[in-house]
Amino acid sequence: MFLFKNRTRLTVALLLCAMLALVLGPSGMATASAPARPMAMPASAPIVNPNGTITFSLKAPGATHVYLNFQNMIGLSPRYNSYLMTKDANGVWSITLGPTVPGLLGWNNPPAPLAPNWYGYGFNIDGTPPVIPPTNPTGSTTATADGGVNIADPANRDIWSGDTSAWSMVMVPGPGTEYMADDPAVPHGAFGTVRYFSNVTHTERQMQVYTPPGYNHDNRRYPVFYLQHGGGGNDTDWLVNMRANYIMDNLIAQKKAVPMILVMPDYNVGGGTGVSEDLYPQELLGTIIPYMETNYRVEPGARNRALAGLSAGGDRVRNTLFQHPDAFAYIGLFSGGTLPQADRDDLVQNHSDLITNVANSKVTKLFWISFGGLEYVVSNKWKNLADTLAFFDQYHIKYTYVPGPKFGADYGHVWDTWRKDLVTVAPQLFK
Repeated sequence: MFLFKNRTRLTVALLLCAMLALVLGPSGMATASAPARPMAMPASAPIVNPNGTITFSLKAPGATHVYLNFQNMIGLSPRYNSYLMTKDANGVWSITLGPTVPGLLGWNNPPAPLAPNWYGYGFNIDGTPPVIPPTNPTGSTTATADGGVNIADPANRDIWSGDTSAWSMVMVPGPGTEYMADDPAVPHGAFGTVRYFSNVTHTERQMQVYTPPGYNHDNRRYPVFYLQHGGGGNDTDWLVNMRANYIMDNLIAQKKAVPMILVMPDYNVGGGTGVSEDLYPQELLGTIIPYMETNYRVEPGARNRALAGLSAGGDRVRNTLFQHPDAFAYIGLFSGGTLPQADRDDLVQNHSDLITNVANSKVTKLFWISFGGLEYVVSNKWKNLADTLAFFDQYHIKYTYVPGPKFGADYGHVWDTWRKDLVTVAPQLFK
């Protein structure tokens, strides 16, 4: 007991000495050192008011201007507009958005209702005021603060990091959001980050994997749906922006979709988007699928695999289809994967065997193609889509094209469009 007490006193003394050393300077004199003050601090998470408006806030007492960056639902995600916030006496900046929002669907449209949905937002600190575009510009024109610092909301844990900035997400609940809601009455699957060694890059990489409810309580094997993100994105897109885990939980609970595993890789492994040189098919078939079939209870074989991608991820899916037409029974091109004229010419002149293999595949059960309702406003892909479908028709490649408005994808080249793709396509798989 005596030794224990002495050791305790010694430990306390050492701690006091260490604390004193932090306070005293080299000469032993006490020094004043003010803690570094962050530029911005949490105020509160967004508050969705009973009338459907949202109040955003950020504590930044030293800032000259703070803007809310709000994604606009029509331009290329995460295109956004900036709205000046108001500062109070405590250095808290705030703004209430809604019930209508100017610029939400492009500045050439009247203010749009802040309808129930899953929205992306962030803050800009000390940027210059945005220039409001003139009347009748293009539909994708934005009004954004220039310069300054863009940050996600430090009070919100629903964060997605893209290639240019980090974004936070907020739900306005209501009719039309049930399919992606976090319903406590619905059994939830599990998801997490999986690290693996790539045979293509010879480095450690990561992907997100969702397992359906019940996976950890049975011994059955499951089919797998491989989902690719878009340009500037990463492996977290489908979970944070599209809420794929909640969508699948709800579809499975309603018995609209069979229980399946979702695999969401990071497709950025180098290579171009041309149908003959992209490296991603090597990564997918040479590393990712073998990893899943070794480490998870996966039903093997093409009939138990589906592959889809959004935007530039659709290009990777298209390339995989042409290079390995018998590897997947289900293919989805969501707002991407169209063939530019140069690629169509290359296929005809130098790779006609790829066209033949796709057209003659006995494995493909569904080749789904879709674009959102307003995408023709924000890109030239609409004409490219028409030319691509004509090319498929000419060479007898069977597909199913469904325009976005037919299944509720009414907005532009944005997250909401691809959520609707998933909720529409998943029930058609593995049946």
